[in-house]
Amino acid sequence: MAKKEKIELTPEERQAREARKKEKRKIFGETFLKACALFLAVVFVYSITYVAFGQGTTIYQGVQVSSGTVSGGSSTGGASTGSGNASTGDTNAPVSNEAEEAAKAINEATAAAVKAGYKWARTSEYTQPVSVGSSAAKSAINGIIQVVDSNANIDTVVGGFIGIGSKEATIQKGEDAATVIDYHGDSYKLKATSLQASDLQGLTKNGDTYTFTLANAETPKKDGSTALNRLTDDIVTQEEVSAEIQEQVGDQIKVNSLVGTYSNIKVEVTITDGKLQKLTYSYDATVTELGLKVAILSVKGTGAMHTEATYSDFVY
Repeated sequence: MAKKEKIELTPEERQAREARKKEKRKIFGETFLKACALFLAVVFVYSITYVAFGQGTTIYQGVQVSSGTVSGGSSTGGASTGSGNASTGDTNAPVSNEAEEAAKAINEATAAAVKAGYKWARTSEYTQPVSVGSSAAKSAINGIIQVVDSNANIDTVVGGFIGIGSKEATIQKGEDAATVIDYHGDSYKLKATSLQASDLQGLTKNGDTYTFTLANAETPKKDGSTALNRLTDDIVTQEEVSAEIQEQVGDQIKVNSLVGTYSNIKVEVTITDGKLQKLTYSYDATVTELGLKVAILSVKGTGAMHTEATYSDFVY
């Protein structure tokens, strides 16, 4: 095979080729630098967002131009901010001096009263009986319960741990209230409240008596995270329901979920010379989902109740 003849370029052609190479390198370099800058900017913004807000947060930037000004906003799980104002359920709303003084007085009075003697009374009744769907599902659950207790059924078992019925007790000074009350005594005994001024909605004072309402509580826990639990432990958690059912009927019935709302929460507190004289509260509780599993059968129960409780006749 004949060797390919090398084509000789004129000085002008070589100069033109070098110029084209330089132009290509310049274009590539500029494009590469722009791409790197964009990539680093994205990484930087993501890093700052991650550190500031954590995983699982969706961030958006809203830009509004008006009269030469620019304002931005961010979204964190549904609560949005714009121009520095956040929608947080009005928890940052200003409170009056009266509310501050009332919360302080109630907290101090209840802290002292838990060591005193007193009378306790509580009444709770169904406003919507327990429902677990079909009659077949209810019959299946009742059949398992009645193997353990022939006189029990889903209504009495559920009614037991949510406190349906009327109860009362007299606690002598120095006695352990939970022991005297017995069944669910830790939930029903007087609690040293930790109310915040912002908890006392619609506060009024008539003589020595404070009257107010509390915000609705959605599936509250006993961790002080809701106004209701800062007042009382008279709430029911999934863990308690599960333990209660285990104790009554064994592991034949499992609790998978408990979702509910405490609403229409009304409170009245009478304090004379710094001492608690009477505390009354009432609420409506609606269970929208009580998930139960019986063998291979899964059901979701619902129900509702109205509760009132009073602490009175204190002996210091």
